[in-house]
Amino acid sequence: MKISSVIKWLRNNINRIFPDRQLYFRTNGDVRFISISKNTQIFVSTLTMCIVIWCSLASYNYIYISEILSDKDSEVDVANRNYNELENQFSQLKEDIQKSAVALEQRQRYIQQIIDEEKIDGPVSPAENITIDDAAVVDSDYDEDDKEARNNYRNKNLDRIYVGLKRIEIQQNNTVNAILNKVDNKLSFLKAALDNAGIAEEKILALAADLPSSAAQGGPFIELENGINDAPINSASFDELYMKRNNLKDLEMAIAYLPIATPPEKYYISSKFGVRRDPITKKWASHKGLDMAGWHKTPIKAGGAGVVTKAGRNGSFGLFVEIDHGNGFRSKYGHLSQVKVERGDRVEADQLIGLMGSTGRSVSTHLHYEIWFNGKPIDPLKVLKAAKDVQKIKQQEYDS
Repeated sequence: MKISSVIKWLRNNINRIFPDRQLYFRTNGDVRFISISKNTQIFVSTLTMCIVIWCSLASYNYIYISEILSDKDSEVDVANRNYNELENQFSQLKEDIQKSAVALEQRQRYIQQIIDEEKIDGPVSPAENITIDDAAVVDSDYDEDDKEARNNYRNKNLDRIYVGLKRIEIQQNNTVNAILNKVDNKLSFLKAALDNAGIAEEKILALAADLPSSAAQGGPFIELENGINDAPINSASFDELYMKRNNLKDLEMAIAYLPIATPPEKYYISSKFGVRRDPITKKWASHKGLDMAGWHKTPIKAGGAGVVTKAGRNGSFGLFVEIDHGNGFRSKYGHLSQVKVERGDRVEADQLIGLMGSTGRSVSTHLHYEIWFNGKPIDPLKVLKAAKDVQKIKQQEYDS
């Protein structure tokens, strides 16, 4: 279509749409009119259209911008919530790290306490010292508005501190496992010594529980600020170590009452513990002790420290001494020629208590020696054979 044709079409339509018009006004019988030209009509129509378009655009922009601002406000709210959540997570993580640092420090004291008590050296060494300040320095000096820089600083600090605490935790666990290995070796040695002596571990521990020094603990309760088990780190090995060390101490204390000294210095065994033919009736009988033959008036010494409960004649035993060593252990000495102690005397191991003889129901000079535990006789020969190991336990000089 040619431009001239378009112009002609517009001119014709404009003339048709906007013909010259007249507005008539009648006032008090007078008639007046106003002529509105085509150009005026075009101007007014154009102005009206522009106003309508402007109002439409303004309304649209207002609504659109409001929606944009609303969306932006929502995004800001979400960002603030996310930031607050990160802050809460950071605070929680910081608190956990501080608790871990305190717990590791308390564990370190416990480890050092064990090392000092047990006089442990060699491959077992304490972990490095821990200071709470290492875990507390996690806030930054950056501007409050520079959140990204502050978060980067915090994350870097937290990572550094976490790695350091984790390394200390691993080192502590290695130390505890090494100590546990030593404790396990001691427990195995001790249990083997008890087994060789014919003593049940459960019974000796049950009796040890009634001793004045067994688990004799007390004092005011002063709770740790953050307990060894309160931190978010594994504490199973510490619990195991505490339990086994208590078990070891109880066994060491209980076995300390076992009489292991040999009553006569020179002797030979003339009759063992158990079933035998009676030397007088020749019938089968139960022999509850060990006959240790020797020279007349051979010195007889106490098998262990204790209190004399009987001293004097005692039926078929003849001249007789009984000593209570504590924790269920008693030793009995029969057929003596002389008694050198009195009832109620406190005696020490290897202290002279009498002289070998053949009083009572006896066919020749010997010592009838019995060891009783928890109201039942045990084989003295087993105890004497285990004496060397038990002596190590008493002196706590045994190890792997």
